[in-house]
Amino acid sequence: MSNRVYVGNLAWSVSWQDLKDHMREAGEVQYSKVLTDRDGRSKGCGIVEFSTVEGAADAIEKLTDTELKGRKIFVREDREDGKRGGGGAGGDRPPREPRAPRADPTPAEGGDSAPASDKVEGSQLFIGNLSWDTTWQELKEHFNTVGDVQYSNVAVGRDGRKKGFGFIRFATAEEASTAIEKMNGVEFMGRPLEVRLDNKA
Repeated sequence: MSNRVYVGNLAWSVSWQDLKDHMREAGEVQYSKVLTDRDGRSKGCGIVEFSTVEGAADAIEKLTDTELKGRKIFVREDREDGKRGGGGAGGDRPPREPRAPRADPTPAEGGDSAPASDKVEGSQLFIGNLSWDTTWQELKEHFNTVGDVQYSNVAVGRDGRKKGFGFIRFATAEEASTAIEKMNGVEFMGRPLEVRLDNKA
Protein backbone atom coordinates (compact mmCIF):
# COMPACT_ATOMS: atom_id res chain seq x y z
CA MET A 1 0.00 0.00 0.00
CA SER A 2 1.37 3.41 -0.96
CA ASN A 3 0.37 6.88 0.20
CA ARG A 4 -0.99 7.73 -3.28
CA VAL A 5 -4.55 7.09 -4.47
CA TYR A 6 -6.23 7.18 -7.87
CA VAL A 7 -9.57 9.01 -7.96
CA GLY A 8 -12.00 8.30 -10.82
CA ASN A 9 -15.35 9.51 -12.16
CA LEU A 10 -14.50 13.16 -11.51
CA ALA A 11 -16.75 15.87 -12.91
CA TRP A 12 -15.03 17.72 -15.76
CA SER A 13 -15.17 20.96 -13.74
CA VAL A 14 -13.17 19.58 -10.77
CA SER A 15 -9.82 21.34 -10.32
CA TRP A 16 -6.80 20.04 -8.41
CA GLN A 17 -7.76 22.42 -5.59
CA ASP A 18 -11.34 21.03 -5.46
CA LEU A 19 -9.91 17.52 -5.36
CA LYS A 20 -7.43 18.39 -2.63
CA ASP A 21 -10.10 20.08 -0.48
CA HIS A 22 -12.41 17.06 -0.78
CA MET A 23 -9.69 14.50 0.00
CA ARG A 24 -8.53 16.42 3.09
CA GLU A 25 -11.39 14.75 4.94
CA ALA A 26 -9.26 11.59 5.08
CA GLY A 27 -5.91 13.15 6.05
CA GLU A 28 -3.20 15.66 5.20
CA VAL A 29 -2.82 15.98 1.41
CA GLN A 30 0.72 16.56 0.11
CA TYR A 31 -0.17 16.81 -3.55
CA SER A 32 -3.18 16.59 -5.86
CA LYS A 33 -3.40 16.43 -9.63
CA VAL A 34 -6.21 16.19 -12.19
CA LEU A 35 -5.07 14.31 -15.31
CA THR A 36 -5.63 16.21 -18.55
CA ASP A 37 -5.32 15.48 -22.26
CA ARG A 38 -3.14 17.36 -24.73
CA ASP A 39 -5.77 20.09 -25.05
CA GLY A 40 -5.79 20.67 -21.29
CA ARG A 41 -9.22 19.06 -20.80
CA SER A 42 -9.81 16.93 -17.75
CA LYS A 43 -9.80 13.16 -18.28
CA GLY A 44 -12.18 12.72 -15.34
CA CYS A 45 -9.59 11.22 -13.00
CA GLY A 46 -6.78 12.33 -10.75
CA ILE A 47 -4.01 11.44 -8.29
CA VAL A 48 -3.81 12.44 -4.64
CA GLU A 49 -0.77 11.91 -2.42
CA PHE A 50 -1.23 11.87 1.34
CA SER A 51 1.44 12.50 3.96
CA THR A 52 0.82 8.99 5.36
CA VAL A 53 -0.22 5.57 4.11
CA GLU A 54 -3.02 5.67 6.70
CA GLY A 55 -4.46 8.78 5.06
CA ALA A 56 -4.58 7.00 1.71
CA ALA A 57 -6.24 3.94 3.28
CA ASP A 58 -8.82 6.15 5.01
CA ALA A 59 -9.57 7.90 1.71
CA ILE A 60 -10.27 4.57 -0.01
CA GLU A 61 -12.51 3.46 2.85
CA LYS A 62 -14.33 6.71 3.59
CA LEU A 63 -14.43 8.71 0.35
CA THR A 64 -15.36 6.09 -2.26
CA ASP A 65 -18.91 6.82 -3.47
CA THR A 66 -18.91 10.29 -1.90
CA GLU A 67 -20.20 13.10 -4.10
CA LEU A 68 -17.92 15.77 -5.55
CA LYS A 69 -19.54 18.41 -7.78
CA GLY A 70 -22.53 16.20 -8.49
CA ARG A 71 -20.71 12.93 -9.27
CA LYS A 72 -19.94 9.94 -7.07
CA ILE A 73 -16.20 9.36 -7.14
CA PHE A 74 -14.29 6.12 -6.62
CA VAL A 75 -10.96 5.94 -4.80
CA ARG A 76 -8.36 3.17 -4.94
CA GLU A 77 -4.65 2.67 -4.44
CA ASP A 78 -2.58 4.15 -7.25
CA ARG A 79 -1.20 0.93 -8.75
CA GLU A 80 0.64 2.84 -11.48
CA ASP A 81 2.65 4.83 -8.92
CA GLY A 82 5.64 6.41 -10.68
CA LYS A 83 4.78 4.96 -14.11
CA ARG A 84 2.24 7.54 -15.28
CA GLY A 85 3.19 10.16 -17.82
CA GLY A 86 0.80 12.55 -19.54
CA GLY A 87 -0.42 16.01 -18.70
CA GLY A 88 -1.97 17.16 -15.51
CA ALA A 89 -3.14 20.19 -13.63
CA GLY A 90 -1.49 19.88 -10.24
CA GLY A 91 -0.70 21.93 -7.23
CA ASP A 92 1.51 22.39 -4.19
CA ARG A 93 4.61 20.82 -5.67
CA PRO A 94 5.91 19.77 -9.11
CA PRO A 95 4.82 16.32 -10.25
CA ARG A 96 7.41 13.58 -10.35
CA GLU A 97 9.33 13.26 -13.59
CA PRO A 98 7.57 10.59 -15.67
CA ARG A 99 9.67 7.66 -16.76
CA ALA A 100 10.42 7.38 -20.45
CA PRO A 101 7.50 5.57 -22.08
CA ARG A 102 8.05 2.08 -23.40
CA ALA A 103 7.82 1.62 -27.14
CA ASP A 104 4.27 0.55 -27.87
CA PRO A 105 3.85 -2.63 -29.90
CA THR A 106 2.05 -2.31 -33.22
CA PRO A 107 -0.61 -2.42 -34.60
CA ALA A 108 -1.95 -1.52 -31.18
CA GLU A 109 -1.01 0.29 -28.06
CA GLY A 110 -0.63 -2.42 -25.45
CA GLY A 111 1.13 -3.22 -22.26
CA ASP A 112 1.69 -5.66 -19.44
CA SER A 113 1.05 -8.57 -21.74
CA ALA A 114 0.70 -12.03 -20.24
CA PRO A 115 1.75 -14.99 -22.42
CA ALA A 116 -1.11 -16.16 -24.63
CA SER A 117 -0.72 -19.67 -23.23
CA ASP A 118 -1.67 -18.34 -19.79
CA LYS A 119 -4.95 -16.87 -21.03
CA VAL A 120 -8.06 -18.16 -19.25
CA GLU A 121 -11.10 -18.83 -21.43
CA GLY A 122 -13.76 -16.14 -20.98
CA SER A 123 -11.30 -13.68 -19.40
CA GLN A 124 -10.79 -11.34 -22.38
CA LEU A 125 -13.18 -8.49 -23.13
CA PHE A 126 -13.86 -6.28 -26.13
CA ILE A 127 -14.17 -2.61 -25.12
CA GLY A 128 -15.95 -0.39 -27.64
CA ASN A 129 -16.81 3.32 -28.01
CA LEU A 130 -13.50 4.48 -26.53
CA SER A 131 -12.54 8.14 -26.62
CA TRP A 132 -9.83 8.81 -29.21
CA ASP A 133 -7.68 10.13 -26.34
CA THR A 134 -7.74 6.87 -24.37
CA THR A 135 -4.37 5.12 -23.93
CA TRP A 136 -3.87 1.48 -22.94
CA GLN A 137 -2.59 2.66 -19.54
CA GLU A 138 -5.77 4.63 -18.84
CA LEU A 139 -7.94 1.75 -20.01
CA LYS A 140 -6.04 -0.61 -17.72
CA GLU A 141 -6.36 1.73 -14.72
CA HIS A 142 -10.10 2.04 -15.26
CA PHE A 143 -10.65 -1.72 -15.35
CA ASN A 144 -8.22 -2.39 -12.50
CA THR A 145 -11.01 -1.11 -10.25
CA VAL A 146 -12.97 -4.34 -10.79
CA GLY A 147 -10.22 -6.95 -11.09
CA ASP A 148 -6.63 -7.90 -11.85
CA VAL A 149 -5.93 -6.74 -15.41
CA GLN A 150 -3.30 -8.94 -17.08
CA TYR A 151 -3.26 -7.15 -20.43
CA SER A 152 -4.61 -3.93 -21.92
CA ASN A 153 -4.65 -2.95 -25.57
CA VAL A 154 -6.01 -0.05 -27.67
CA ALA A 155 -6.37 -0.82 -31.40
CA VAL A 156 -4.47 1.48 -33.77
CA GLY A 157 -4.72 1.64 -37.59
CA ARG A 158 -1.80 1.61 -40.02
CA ASP A 159 -1.95 5.39 -40.12
CA GLY A 160 -1.32 5.51 -36.37
CA ARG A 161 -4.85 6.64 -35.52
CA LYS A 162 -6.75 4.88 -32.78
CA LYS A 163 -9.80 2.91 -33.86
CA GLY A 164 -11.96 3.63 -30.82
CA PHE A 165 -11.89 0.13 -29.36
CA GLY A 166 -9.60 -2.10 -27.36
CA PHE A 167 -9.22 -5.26 -25.30
CA ILE A 168 -8.81 -6.10 -21.62
CA ARG A 169 -7.73 -9.47 -20.26
CA PHE A 170 -8.37 -10.37 -16.63
CA ALA A 171 -6.77 -13.09 -14.50
CA THR A 172 -10.11 -14.92 -14.22
CA ALA A 173 -13.37 -15.26 -16.15
CA GLU A 174 -15.23 -14.22 -12.99
CA GLU A 175 -13.50 -10.83 -12.99
CA ALA A 176 -14.33 -10.39 -16.67
CA SER A 177 -17.98 -11.15 -15.94
CA THR A 178 -17.96 -8.59 -13.10
CA ALA A 179 -16.45 -5.99 -15.45
CA ILE A 180 -19.25 -6.52 -18.00
CA GLU A 181 -21.84 -6.14 -15.24
CA LYS A 182 -20.31 -3.01 -13.71
CA MET A 183 -18.69 -1.22 -16.67
CA ASN A 184 -20.98 -1.76 -19.67
CA GLY A 185 -22.72 1.54 -20.47
CA VAL A 186 -20.72 3.43 -17.82
CA GLU A 187 -19.17 6.70 -18.98
CA PHE A 188 -15.37 6.82 -19.30
CA MET A 189 -13.57 9.91 -20.61
CA GLY A 190 -16.87 11.32 -21.82
CA ARG A 191 -18.23 8.25 -23.65
CA PRO A 192 -20.41 5.31 -22.50
CA LEU A 193 -18.38 2.11 -22.90
CA GLU A 194 -19.49 -1.03 -24.69
CA VAL A 195 -18.11 -3.96 -22.69
CA ARG A 196 -18.62 -7.58 -23.80
CA LEU A 197 -16.75 -10.87 -24.09
CA ASP A 198 -14.22 -10.97 -26.91
CA ASN A 199 -15.64 -13.80 -29.00
CA LYS A 200 -12.50 -14.01 -31.12
CA ALA A 201 -10.15 -14.49 -28.17
